[in-house]
Amino acid sequence: MEELFARLKAHKLVQWTLGYVAVSFALLPVLDIVAERFGWSQTAVRCLIIAMTSGLFVTLVIAWYHGERGEQRVSRTEHAILATLVVLSGLVMWRIGPAAPKAADIAEPATSALRASVATAKPTAFNPPADTLVVLPFANLSGDKSQQYFSDGITEELTNALGQNTGLKVIAWDTASHYRDSTQPATAIGKALDVANVLTGKILRQGNAVRVIVELVNARTGYQVWADHYDDALANVFQVQDKISAAIAGALKVKFASLSPARTVNPKAYDLVLKARALMEKSFSAEPYEQAKKLYKQAIALAPDYADAHAGLAHVWFELTQFSTLPLQEALPKVRAEANKALVLDPRNVEALVYLGNADATEGKKAEAETYFQRALALDPSNANAHLDYGNVLPLKQTLAQEQEAVQLDPDSAPAQNNLAVIELDMGEYAQALIPARALIRLDPTSADSAMGLALIYSLLHRSAEAVKAFDLIQPKTELAKALVAAGQLTYQSLLEPKLHAQALAAVESLRRRTDLDPGSLGDVMQLELALGQNASVLEQLPKNCASAPVGCNDLSINPVYVPLHGQPRFQALVKQYDTVSKPAADSAAPAAMPTQSP
Repeated sequence: MEELFARLKAHKLVQWTLGYVAVSFALLPVLDIVAERFGWSQTAVRCLIIAMTSGLFVTLVIAWYHGERGEQRVSRTEHAILATLVVLSGLVMWRIGPAAPKAADIAEPATSALRASVATAKPTAFNPPADTLVVLPFANLSGDKSQQYFSDGITEELTNALGQNTGLKVIAWDTASHYRDSTQPATAIGKALDVANVLTGKILRQGNAVRVIVELVNARTGYQVWADHYDDALANVFQVQDKISAAIAGALKVKFASLSPARTVNPKAYDLVLKARALMEKSFSAEPYEQAKKLYKQAIALAPDYADAHAGLAHVWFELTQFSTLPLQEALPKVRAEANKALVLDPRNVEALVYLGNADATEGKKAEAETYFQRALALDPSNANAHLDYGNVLPLKQTLAQEQEAVQLDPDSAPAQNNLAVIELDMGEYAQALIPARALIRLDPTSADSAMGLALIYSLLHRSAEAVKAFDLIQPKTELAKALVAAGQLTYQSLLEPKLHAQALAAVESLRRRTDLDPGSLGDVMQLELALGQNASVLEQLPKNCASAPVGCNDLSINPVYVPLHGQPRFQALVKQYDTVSKPAADSAAPAAMPTQSP
């Protein structure tokens, strides 16, 4: 054996090969650093690695001819071999060198992103669970576009009513509403959402009378399963919804939920509630909620016993703490007062239960909050918002399960995708977090917060050039959003070009002085400050931010944004006060810090 090793050592072929491999492996980390600092594309890096691999074979040829055989001149054979290797290397670069385009990743629908992890090269047979259903936006037959809110409102209420059937899993209204005016057949929509049944309908409102026409279609075959129409007074609209729910449950052979006794409603109050809901739909600023608040109050003045109006007002008061400067201590008593009124009038009001749970979760009352969320989900297991908010009070792995369920029920919900991205970040699954983060950009292409989240993930993955480009993917509308985007892009660019540090810091300090920063925007500013090494400023602001939005601080110990603060006693005190998410197991890796820059 020793003789064999001695002979191998003496071989020029072995010597040259080992030398080349050693040098190549030493250069790989250097290449990685240089590529990041100069913002090289993934294609350039891949081609360099292919060239280094091809170089090994070139080295072997040269070692054989000029090392082993000792030839002094390059022969025709050697020329031919080297030329062939160069051509083959070029073909390999052309075939597999280019990286996948990032624009396609961003443009993909959230529903496709959700199933990306289970996609295969070969198309699979469409075989959704038989108990799945989507209620598409009912057509507005009035011919008056201003009445669309009415058709949408009834469709949303019917969606919620069907969701209370424990034998059904119903896609949330947020996602279903994206198919308004769609020309796709039921089979295509069913396949996109992975549901077996599609309910379509039409609504005609004439004064205080309403006609509802409905059709249930099997998404696998495209055949009609059931159809009917209902004519009634608008005051009896809830009875019509109950009749439709019962008929669908019978057609699909599932247990019909035990609903509240049929009730009548003041038509004018009902109309005001539907208008308020339309204003709140997919709204991420204070103004629509302020308008909705006025409408709910008008509805309550007309019909004090209308539970949905009280629950809706509780919803508004809570959301205003997220999208305005309204203090929690002022809002939460109003949330509880309106939600409790709703429950007295209707003990099965799911919206009221969810916002009582949110009020308790905000104040750190986990046990009480869990009880409310569990009651809500027992009544309406398909309620995506209840799953979403329930996750805020659970240990990390259980939280992930709730957020995944929310995304499955409502893949086009920006809050659901955002929460899923945050949880996957907390668990250290940075690459996986890219899926919901990209979906957020598609769902809300005006949101500075969505760009901040995507930039953070790319930064954690040491893809700094892509972090900078994340801000090019949105079109901010408000002055605050524009300022956040400009400061964010400059901050991440300064991580590549340190000479920009002072300019980035000035932009972030200008943001800090603004008076219109809501809790979410404050969080974005702190993210940028930590990236710029301004730890002291964040430690000064963080207690105020946690006090105004406690749920946003429930993961301080494991959120990678705050890794630079881990050694600070003031930060550890905040962790003790606000962190309610269970820490990872002792053997799991600590969260990686995002790249930062010292001042």
